[in-house]
Amino acid sequence: MPKLIDHQKKKEQIVEYTWQSIVNSGAKGATVRSIAKLADKTPGQIRYYFPTHSALLDAVMEKVNRKVAQRIQEIFGQEDLTEKERVIQAVLAVLPLDDDRYADMEVWMAFQYEIHEAGANTMGNEIRLLVQKSLQYLSEKKMLQEELPMELTIMRAHALVDGLALHKWLTPDRINNEQVMKLIRDEIHVWLKEEYR
Repeated sequence: MPKLIDHQKKKEQIVEYTWQSIVNSGAKGATVRSIAKLADKTPGQIRYYFPTHSALLDAVMEKVNRKVAQRIQEIFGQEDLTEKERVIQAVLAVLPLDDDRYADMEVWMAFQYEIHEAGANTMGNEIRLLVQKSLQYLSEKKMLQEELPMELTIMRAHALVDGLALHKWLTPDRINNEQVMKLIRDEIHVWLKEEYR
């Protein structure tokens, strides 16, 4: 009887090895050859499941997006957190403040580098969407300042989170986690009515 191969499991393993390869070696770790070496496979075996390099990076980026979305969902499910604290923790969940989030940032940057090299737009909307949803959540809870300029607030917060993520990733010794957390708390503090600050 022929041996049954779980192709979905093989694909997931290759994605995991790719993630690990990028974490170990940055964007240059995303080559098919380096992934094959880490996975103890041939480049042909990798290409069987992911015919193009872009398809492989897309799969890895999808894994990172799922992880981050799950992290944020778990934060909003914590009943012991206030609404304000849920938003703060959700925004902090996308910043490289620990090994796991730093690794996710490595993968995200490798993905951005790849699509930049391909001549595509490298600016995703994930952070902007997180800021928009955070403001919407606080608005639904009647916690936002009534005169808050929404579009400018979204732009400012988006730029702040993007900038902090890059600084923490590129020069982690120049800004510590406590400083990052204070900057995020101060930003969200500005959004709120006096009684919720």
